[in-house]
Amino acid sequence: MTRFLSTASVLALTSLPVSAQGIAAEEIIQLEEITVFGNLNETPLKNTGANVAIVTSGDLARDATQSVSESLSRRAGVTFTNSGGAGGLSYGSPTNIRLRGLSEVYVPVLLNGIDISDPSGTQNSFNWSNILGTGITRAEVVKGTQSALYGSEAVAGVIGLTAAQAPEAGERAGLLELEVGSYGTRRATLNYGIAGERAGFAISASRATTDGFSAFSDGSDDDSFAGTQVSFDTYYDVTENIRVGLTGFSFNSDFDYDPANNTGTAKLTGLRAYLDAETGAVRHRLDVSRFRSKREFPLAFFDLFEGERDKFGYVGTWTASESLQVSYGADWTRETAQSFTEDETVTRGVFAEIQYRATPDLDLALSLRHDDHSEFGGFTSGRAALSYRMQSDLTLRASLANGFRAPSLNELFGPFGANPDLDPETSRSADIGIEKTYGNGSYVSATLFYTEVDDLIGYTTAYNQVEGTSVSKGVEIEGEWVATDRISVFGAFTFTDARDADGDPLQRVPRYALDLGINARLTDALSLSANVQRRADFAPTFGATGFTPQDVKDHTVVNAQADYTFNNGTTAYLRVENLFDEQYEVIPGYQTSDRAAYFGIRATF
Repeated sequence: MTRFLSTASVLALTSLPVSAQGIAAEEIIQLEEITVFGNLNETPLKNTGANVAIVTSGDLARDATQSVSESLSRRAGVTFTNSGGAGGLSYGSPTNIRLRGLSEVYVPVLLNGIDISDPSGTQNSFNWSNILGTGITRAEVVKGTQSALYGSEAVAGVIGLTAAQAPEAGERAGLLELEVGSYGTRRATLNYGIAGERAGFAISASRATTDGFSAFSDGSDDDSFAGTQVSFDTYYDVTENIRVGLTGFSFNSDFDYDPANNTGTAKLTGLRAYLDAETGAVRHRLDVSRFRSKREFPLAFFDLFEGERDKFGYVGTWTASESLQVSYGADWTRETAQSFTEDETVTRGVFAEIQYRATPDLDLALSLRHDDHSEFGGFTSGRAALSYRMQSDLTLRASLANGFRAPSLNELFGPFGANPDLDPETSRSADIGIEKTYGNGSYVSATLFYTEVDDLIGYTTAYNQVEGTSVSKGVEIEGEWVATDRISVFGAFTFTDARDADGDPLQRVPRYALDLGINARLTDALSLSANVQRRADFAPTFGATGFTPQDVKDHTVVNAQADYTFNNGTTAYLRVENLFDEQYEVIPGYQTSDRAAYFGIRATF
């Protein structure tokens, strides 16, 4: 059962403060960092050819924001846009993440293994305003086409989030966080996990409210928000080689939105049950999940949108030798959406992956998947990836893949311009990068990426396939310098050239994205952190009003945070977002936060 337990242990250790783990600092064992989503099985980062960025709970706490989307956007290749929202949190306002210039419809999001992309949307995608950052303990961004692992939508990559995570045997940990601040914002979070010899349980509960401000630049009514998020995770070891588990979450919010300060609600629920077992050299995982979304807000033609996704899956992994693993499996997914009518699609998939260590320094992975969609038929996607450690401190990574995005239920059957004869969008991607590490924890990496998408689904008077190829290409540079045991500096730069089939730059994609940050522990008790985010060279963008694209100004935003830890382990912090009160609009006509301050207390037990 060792392999199954290792994943949970790593997630638990990376999601809890040292003081909460009941282990003295000198007793901490530095576990090898793994990727849970870069392959069909968890893999040490050094052995995967996938380009992966991992954000831990410590990163989220130091990033001077409680917005997961904003924290992720400080990593190379990741940007986000939102149409208003207090304190940068975008509560109640559409908030979307882009990977390597490609929009949210190409980025599936998983929460504790549950696909939370909304089937009732115009396209399948996740609105990041529907999550409270204080309930998330880990995030993993896998960049580049991943359809061979995750099927439809994973053209730009995939994002995996971890909320509540049950600890391993004998562990117990708790976290309480309270915060108040600008715009009448109030937040509270409680995380607790406990485990005996054979069973573990964890729960996370968060509540956030804010008076907000008007999303419209010329609006006068504040757009308020109130949201509650609860997640849990539990498991039971039936025998040494069999584990059963259950995980789930619920998100409920009430919010005001422009125009005219209308009110809306969002309700998301997810539940996933799984069985892990070992039979000799083969590991098995069976899981079943259900996700439901319900959004209600008044529009001129309709006010209720409901979506549902049911999924059954099996993955088997045969460890043929120390250097060869073969994974295989199948899944079945049904998506339904209800607005004017109730519509449904079913997708059946089969897949396999070979992970082969050709030499002690060369790891290869070949993934293959075939999906059969109830409306358009079959599609086969593949991915080849390698990791080559040219020296102990120098690693080359490369991947080549193709993928697809299936037409959404709205595009196939929706009330306005639906086209049931649509084919999937298809894609091809490649990236190659090199990473240099240093003994003190410093590193620097550079990656070239290229993605092209054909058969785009566009809309004129109806949905239709658009001729031509859109291309997104560029370079990512990222690194961290650990200057001393108390000071480290982080930086990320992305150049993105993203263009449609006519060669015009894609809207809302900055050509230049620069992030710089510093973490400094001034004394054993006092720490300071600050980050600078620069976005430049946007194409003219459609905004809140008007029928022609409007210019988007370059902007630079600075955030800062001070933490003070008392002798009992309790930490008090002061966070200031938009420190220099930069006035900017990512989407013309929608405001962003002025300078805002937040004070909080974080206690472990």
